[in-house]
Amino acid sequence: MKKIRLITIVLCFISSIMTMPVFAQDGGGAPDCHSIDDLSRGNIREFKDAYIPVEYHALPEYMSFVDLGILLLLLGFGLFFVLKRKTGRPMNWLMIFTFVYLALIRGGCICPVGAITNATMGIVEPALVSITAFVVFIGPMLVALIGGRVFCSSGCPMGSLQHLGKARKHKKWIRLPKTINNILKAAPVIILILTIYFAANGSACFFACELDPYKAIFFTGQSWFEQALAYVMGQPMESKILLGGLLGTWIYLAIMLVIGYFIPRPFCRFICPYSVLLGVVSMFAIKRRTIKKDNCVYCGLCQKVCPVQAITIDRKSKLAVVSNYDCIQCNKCNESCKKDAIG
Repeated sequence: MKKIRLITIVLCFISSIMTMPVFAQDGGGAPDCHSIDDLSRGNIREFKDAYIPVEYHALPEYMSFVDLGILLLLLGFGLFFVLKRKTGRPMNWLMIFTFVYLALIRGGCICPVGAITNATMGIVEPALVSITAFVVFIGPMLVALIGGRVFCSSGCPMGSLQHLGKARKHKKWIRLPKTINNILKAAPVIILILTIYFAANGSACFFACELDPYKAIFFTGQSWFEQALAYVMGQPMESKILLGGLLGTWIYLAIMLVIGYFIPRPFCRFICPYSVLLGVVSMFAIKRRTIKKDNCVYCGLCQKVCPVQAITIDRKSKLAVVSNYDCIQCNKCNESCKKDAIG
Protein backbone atom coordinates (compact mmCIF):
# COMPACT_ATOMS: atom_id res chain seq x y z
CA MET A 1 0.00 0.00 0.00
CA LYS A 2 2.83 2.40 0.86
CA LYS A 3 4.50 1.70 -2.50
CA ILE A 4 1.24 2.46 -4.32
CA ARG A 5 0.94 5.81 -2.51
CA LEU A 6 4.56 6.65 -3.30
CA ILE A 7 4.06 5.89 -7.00
CA THR A 8 0.92 8.05 -7.00
CA ILE A 9 2.78 10.97 -5.44
CA VAL A 10 5.65 10.70 -7.95
CA LEU A 11 3.16 10.65 -10.83
CA CYS A 12 1.44 13.73 -9.42
CA PHE A 13 4.79 15.48 -9.14
CA ILE A 14 5.58 14.66 -12.78
CA SER A 15 2.18 15.95 -13.86
CA SER A 16 2.79 19.16 -11.93
CA ILE A 17 6.05 19.61 -13.82
CA MET A 18 4.02 19.39 -17.02
CA THR A 19 1.98 22.42 -15.93
CA MET A 20 5.11 24.51 -15.32
CA PRO A 21 6.30 27.23 -17.71
CA VAL A 22 7.17 26.59 -21.31
CA PHE A 23 9.38 28.68 -23.54
CA ALA A 24 8.66 30.48 -26.76
CA GLN A 25 11.64 31.28 -28.93
CA ASP A 26 11.23 34.51 -30.85
CA GLY A 27 13.87 34.95 -33.47
CA GLY A 28 16.95 34.01 -31.48
CA GLY A 29 18.54 35.03 -28.21
CA ALA A 30 17.30 34.01 -24.79
CA PRO A 31 13.78 32.57 -24.74
CA ASP A 32 10.87 34.44 -23.20
CA CYS A 33 9.18 32.78 -20.23
CA HIS A 34 5.47 32.15 -20.31
CA SER A 35 2.96 30.38 -18.13
CA ILE A 36 1.50 27.39 -19.90
CA ASP A 37 -2.03 28.73 -19.43
CA ASP A 38 -1.10 32.32 -20.25
CA LEU A 39 1.25 32.30 -23.24
CA SER A 40 -0.08 35.58 -24.57
CA ARG A 41 0.56 37.56 -21.40
CA GLY A 42 4.35 37.51 -21.16
CA ASN A 43 6.48 37.15 -18.07
CA ILE A 44 5.52 36.84 -14.43
CA ARG A 45 5.39 40.60 -13.83
CA GLU A 46 2.84 41.05 -16.62
CA PHE A 47 1.00 37.97 -15.38
CA LYS A 48 0.72 39.49 -11.92
CA ASP A 49 -0.34 42.91 -13.21
CA ALA A 50 -3.19 41.27 -15.09
CA TYR A 51 -4.76 40.01 -11.88
CA ILE A 52 -4.03 42.70 -9.32
CA PRO A 53 -6.84 45.31 -9.28
CA VAL A 54 -5.87 48.59 -10.94
CA GLU A 55 -9.10 50.57 -10.64
CA TYR A 56 -8.30 51.97 -7.22
CA HIS A 57 -5.26 53.43 -5.49
CA ALA A 58 -2.46 50.94 -4.87
CA LEU A 59 -0.50 50.92 -1.64
CA PRO A 60 2.28 53.56 -1.50
CA GLU A 61 5.78 52.71 -2.73
CA TYR A 62 7.32 53.10 0.73
CA MET A 63 5.58 49.84 1.65
CA SER A 64 8.54 48.00 0.11
CA PHE A 65 10.71 49.39 2.91
CA VAL A 66 8.09 48.41 5.48
CA ASP A 67 8.10 44.89 4.02
CA LEU A 68 11.88 44.81 4.18
CA GLY A 69 11.84 45.89 7.82
CA ILE A 70 9.29 43.20 8.68
CA LEU A 71 11.37 40.59 6.88
CA LEU A 72 14.45 41.57 8.87
CA LEU A 73 12.46 41.38 12.12
CA LEU A 74 11.19 37.91 11.20
CA LEU A 75 14.74 36.80 10.43
CA GLY A 76 15.94 38.27 13.72
CA PHE A 77 13.31 36.48 15.77
CA GLY A 78 13.84 33.28 13.81
CA LEU A 79 17.59 33.41 14.34
CA PHE A 80 17.08 33.96 18.07
CA PHE A 81 14.76 30.96 18.37
CA VAL A 82 17.15 28.79 16.36
CA LEU A 83 20.26 29.75 18.31
CA LYS A 84 18.41 29.16 21.57
CA ARG A 85 17.20 25.82 20.17
CA LYS A 86 13.61 26.58 21.14
CA THR A 87 10.72 24.24 20.30
CA GLY A 88 8.91 24.43 16.98
CA ARG A 89 5.98 26.42 18.40
CA PRO A 90 7.58 29.91 18.13
CA MET A 91 8.54 29.13 14.53
CA ASN A 92 4.92 28.18 13.86
CA TRP A 93 3.80 31.63 14.98
CA LEU A 94 6.39 33.27 12.75
CA MET A 95 5.11 31.21 9.84
CA ILE A 96 1.51 32.22 10.56
CA PHE A 97 2.46 35.91 10.56
CA THR A 98 4.53 35.47 7.40
CA PHE A 99 1.64 33.75 5.64
CA VAL A 100 -0.92 36.39 6.63
CA TYR A 101 1.24 39.44 5.90
CA LEU A 102 3.89 38.60 3.30
CA ALA A 103 1.90 35.90 1.49
CA LEU A 104 -1.70 37.13 1.50
CA ILE A 105 -1.65 40.87 2.20
CA ARG A 106 1.52 41.59 0.20
CA GLY A 107 1.01 39.00 -2.52
CA GLY A 108 4.04 36.80 -1.88
CA CYS A 109 6.52 39.67 -1.95
CA ILE A 110 9.15 40.05 -0.57
CA CYS A 111 10.37 37.04 -2.56
CA PRO A 112 14.06 36.05 -2.50
CA VAL A 113 13.29 33.48 -5.21
CA GLY A 114 12.57 36.35 -7.59
CA ALA A 115 15.45 38.27 -6.02
CA ILE A 116 17.85 35.85 -7.74
CA THR A 117 16.76 37.31 -11.06
CA ASN A 118 16.81 40.85 -9.66
CA ALA A 119 20.33 40.43 -8.29
CA THR A 120 21.61 38.94 -11.54
CA MET A 121 20.03 41.73 -13.58
CA GLY A 122 21.49 44.25 -11.12
CA ILE A 123 24.99 42.89 -11.69
CA VAL A 124 24.55 43.17 -15.46
CA GLU A 125 22.76 46.53 -15.34
CA PRO A 126 22.75 48.14 -11.85
CA ALA A 127 20.21 50.81 -12.83
CA LEU A 128 17.50 48.15 -13.28
CA VAL A 129 17.39 46.98 -9.66
CA SER A 130 16.81 48.78 -6.37
CA ILE A 131 18.93 48.45 -3.25
CA THR A 132 16.02 46.76 -1.44
CA ALA A 133 16.12 43.89 -3.95
CA PHE A 134 19.78 43.28 -3.12
CA VAL A 135 19.06 43.39 0.61
CA VAL A 136 16.27 40.84 0.15
CA PHE A 137 18.70 38.65 -1.78
CA ILE A 138 21.66 38.96 0.59
CA GLY A 139 19.88 39.26 3.96
CA PRO A 140 18.70 35.64 4.37
CA MET A 141 22.11 34.35 3.27
CA LEU A 142 23.90 36.47 5.87
CA VAL A 143 21.57 35.05 8.51
CA ALA A 144 22.23 31.55 7.11
CA LEU A 145 25.94 32.17 7.61
CA ILE A 146 25.20 32.54 11.31
CA GLY A 147 22.49 29.98 12.03
CA GLY A 148 21.58 28.11 8.86
CA ARG A 149 18.46 28.30 6.72
CA VAL A 150 16.46 30.38 9.20
CA PHE A 151 14.62 32.18 6.42
CA CYS A 152 12.90 28.97 5.28
CA SER A 153 11.05 28.62 8.59
CA SER A 154 10.57 32.23 9.60
CA GLY A 155 10.25 34.65 6.68
CA CYS A 156 9.54 32.85 3.40
CA PRO A 157 5.98 33.28 2.03
CA MET A 158 6.18 30.02 0.07
CA GLY A 159 7.71 28.22 3.04
CA SER A 160 4.90 29.48 5.29
CA LEU A 161 2.18 27.99 3.11
CA GLN A 162 4.00 24.67 2.90
CA HIS A 163 4.69 24.71 6.63
CA LEU A 164 1.05 25.30 7.51
CA GLY A 165 -0.27 23.02 4.78
CA LYS A 166 1.33 19.76 5.89
CA ALA A 167 -1.77 18.59 7.73
CA ARG A 168 -0.75 14.98 8.18
CA LYS A 169 1.10 13.94 11.32
CA HIS A 170 4.74 13.03 10.86
CA LYS A 171 3.96 9.37 11.48
CA LYS A 172 2.04 9.31 8.20
CA TRP A 173 4.48 11.31 6.08
CA ILE A 174 5.92 9.53 3.09
CA ARG A 175 9.68 9.36 3.49
CA LEU A 176 11.27 9.18 0.05
CA PRO A 177 13.93 6.56 -0.61
CA LYS A 178 17.39 8.09 -0.42
CA THR A 179 18.13 7.60 -4.14
CA ILE A 180 14.89 9.25 -5.30
CA ASN A 181 15.31 12.08 -2.80
CA ASN A 182 18.85 12.80 -4.03
CA ILE A 183 17.78 12.74 -7.69
CA LEU A 184 14.93 15.19 -7.07
CA LYS A 185 17.26 17.47 -5.08
CA ALA A 186 19.26 18.04 -8.27
CA ALA A 187 16.31 19.89 -9.85
CA PRO A 188 16.75 23.16 -7.83
CA VAL A 189 20.39 23.32 -8.93
CA ILE A 190 19.35 23.13 -12.58
CA ILE A 191 16.62 25.71 -12.02
CA LEU A 192 19.12 28.04 -10.33
CA ILE A 193 21.46 27.82 -13.32
CA LEU A 194 18.62 28.51 -15.76
CA THR A 195 17.34 31.41 -13.67
CA ILE A 196 20.74 33.10 -13.66
CA TYR A 197 21.28 32.35 -17.36
CA PHE A 198 18.00 33.92 -18.52
CA ALA A 199 18.45 36.97 -16.28
CA ALA A 200 22.07 37.50 -17.37
CA ASN A 201 21.10 37.33 -21.03
CA GLY A 202 18.82 40.32 -20.70
CA SER A 203 15.51 38.50 -21.17
CA ALA A 204 14.13 39.88 -17.86
CA CYS A 205 12.66 36.44 -17.40
CA PHE A 206 11.67 35.62 -13.83
CA PHE A 207 12.08 31.92 -14.52
CA ALA A 208 12.00 30.74 -10.90
CA CYS A 209 8.89 32.82 -10.20
CA GLU A 210 7.14 31.13 -13.10
CA LEU A 211 7.63 27.84 -11.27
CA ASP A 212 5.98 29.15 -8.09
CA PRO A 213 2.79 27.09 -7.61
CA TYR A 214 1.46 29.29 -4.81
CA LYS A 215 1.16 32.60 -6.70
CA ALA A 216 -2.54 32.00 -7.33
CA ILE A 217 -3.22 32.12 -3.58
CA PHE A 218 -0.84 35.03 -3.04
CA PHE A 219 -2.24 37.21 -5.82
CA THR A 220 -5.83 36.39 -4.88
CA GLY A 221 -5.18 37.20 -1.23
CA GLN A 222 -3.57 40.52 -2.12
CA SER A 223 -6.42 41.39 -4.46
CA TRP A 224 -9.06 40.70 -1.83
CA PHE A 225 -7.16 42.62 0.82
CA GLU A 226 -6.78 45.66 -1.40
CA GLN A 227 -10.45 45.46 -2.38
CA ALA A 228 -11.44 45.42 1.29
CA LEU A 229 -9.03 48.27 2.08
CA ALA A 230 -10.42 50.36 -0.78
CA TYR A 231 -13.96 49.74 0.45
CA VAL A 232 -13.11 50.80 4.01
CA MET A 233 -11.33 53.94 2.78
CA GLY A 234 -14.15 54.83 0.40
CA GLN A 235 -11.99 54.55 -2.70
CA PRO A 236 -13.02 53.18 -6.11
CA MET A 237 -12.69 49.40 -6.22
CA GLU A 238 -13.26 46.42 -8.44
CA SER A 239 -16.87 45.31 -8.22
CA LYS A 240 -16.17 41.66 -9.05
CA ILE A 241 -14.48 38.90 -7.07
CA LEU A 242 -10.94 38.56 -8.39
CA LEU A 243 -8.99 35.32 -8.76
CA GLY A 244 -5.24 35.36 -9.42
CA GLY A 245 -4.57 32.95 -12.24
CA LEU A 246 -6.30 30.82 -14.83
CA LEU A 247 -7.34 27.19 -14.64
CA GLY A 248 -3.87 25.74 -15.27
CA THR A 249 -2.40 27.82 -12.44
CA TRP A 250 -4.98 26.52 -9.96
CA ILE A 251 -4.51 22.92 -11.16
CA TYR A 252 -0.76 23.25 -10.61
CA LEU A 253 -1.45 24.67 -7.15
CA ALA A 254 -3.86 21.84 -6.27
CA ILE A 255 -1.36 19.19 -7.34
CA MET A 256 1.42 20.73 -5.25
CA LEU A 257 -0.86 21.07 -2.22
CA VAL A 258 -1.80 17.39 -2.48
CA ILE A 259 1.86 16.40 -2.79
CA GLY A 260 2.73 18.63 0.18
CA TYR A 261 0.06 16.91 2.26
CA PHE A 262 1.99 13.63 1.99
CA ILE A 263 5.55 14.84 1.36
CA PRO A 264 6.36 18.00 3.34
CA ARG A 265 7.75 21.07 1.57
CA PRO A 266 7.99 19.78 -2.02
CA PHE A 267 8.70 23.25 -3.44
CA CYS A 268 11.50 23.95 -0.94
CA ARG A 269 13.14 20.61 -1.57
CA PHE A 270 12.69 19.98 -5.27
CA ILE A 271 12.08 23.33 -7.03
CA CYS A 272 13.27 26.40 -5.09
CA PRO A 273 16.60 27.67 -6.50
CA TYR A 274 17.19 29.97 -3.54
CA SER A 275 17.32 26.91 -1.29
CA VAL A 276 20.51 25.88 -3.09
CA LEU A 277 22.24 29.14 -2.19
CA LEU A 278 20.98 29.03 1.39
CA GLY A 279 21.98 25.38 1.70
CA VAL A 280 25.53 25.97 0.51
CA VAL A 281 25.98 28.96 2.85
CA SER A 282 24.47 26.99 5.75
CA MET A 283 27.15 24.33 5.39
CA PHE A 284 29.61 26.96 6.64
CA ALA A 285 27.34 28.51 9.29
CA ILE A 286 28.91 29.59 12.56
CA LYS A 287 26.24 27.79 14.57
CA ARG A 288 25.58 24.63 12.57
CA ARG A 289 23.00 22.16 13.83
CA THR A 290 24.64 18.99 15.13
CA ILE A 291 23.78 15.85 17.08
CA LYS A 292 25.68 15.32 20.32
CA LYS A 293 26.78 11.71 20.13
CA ASP A 294 27.44 11.55 23.86
CA ASN A 295 23.76 12.29 24.51
CA CYS A 296 22.16 10.59 21.51
CA VAL A 297 20.57 7.16 22.06
CA TYR A 298 19.80 6.70 18.33
CA CYS A 299 16.04 6.49 18.94
CA GLY A 300 15.28 8.13 15.58
CA LEU A 301 12.60 10.51 16.87
CA CYS A 302 14.32 13.56 15.39
CA GLN A 303 14.62 11.81 12.04
CA LYS A 304 10.89 11.05 11.99
CA VAL A 305 9.77 14.63 12.62
CA CYS A 306 12.22 16.27 10.18
CA PRO A 307 10.10 17.55 7.26
CA VAL A 308 12.98 17.66 4.76
CA GLN A 309 14.77 14.38 5.57
CA ALA A 310 17.86 16.26 6.76
CA ILE A 311 18.60 13.83 9.61
CA THR A 312 20.02 10.34 9.28
CA ILE A 313 19.98 7.98 12.28
CA ASP A 314 21.34 4.43 12.14
CA ARG A 315 21.39 2.61 15.45
CA LYS A 316 23.40 -0.36 14.13
CA SER A 317 26.32 1.70 12.89
CA LYS A 318 25.92 4.39 15.58
CA LEU A 319 25.38 7.03 12.92
CA ALA A 320 23.67 10.33 13.74
CA VAL A 321 24.11 13.09 11.16
CA VAL A 322 22.35 16.34 10.26
CA SER A 323 22.64 17.75 6.73
CA ASN A 324 22.94 21.50 7.22
CA TYR A 325 22.47 21.88 3.47
CA ASP A 326 18.92 20.48 3.81
CA CYS A 327 18.01 21.57 7.35
CA ILE A 328 15.42 24.38 7.36
CA GLN A 329 15.87 25.19 11.07
CA CYS A 330 12.26 24.49 12.04
CA ASN A 331 13.33 23.28 15.52
CA LYS A 332 11.08 20.21 15.29
CA CYS A 333 14.02 17.98 16.18
CA ASN A 334 14.68 19.93 19.38
CA GLU A 335 11.05 19.52 20.34
CA SER A 336 11.12 15.73 19.80
CA CYS A 337 14.48 14.95 21.43
CA LYS A 338 14.21 13.77 25.03
CA LYS A 339 17.97 13.60 25.63
CA ASP A 340 18.99 17.15 24.69
CA ALA A 341 21.11 15.69 21.90
CA ILE A 342 20.42 18.35 19.27
CA GLY A 343 23.08 21.04 19.37
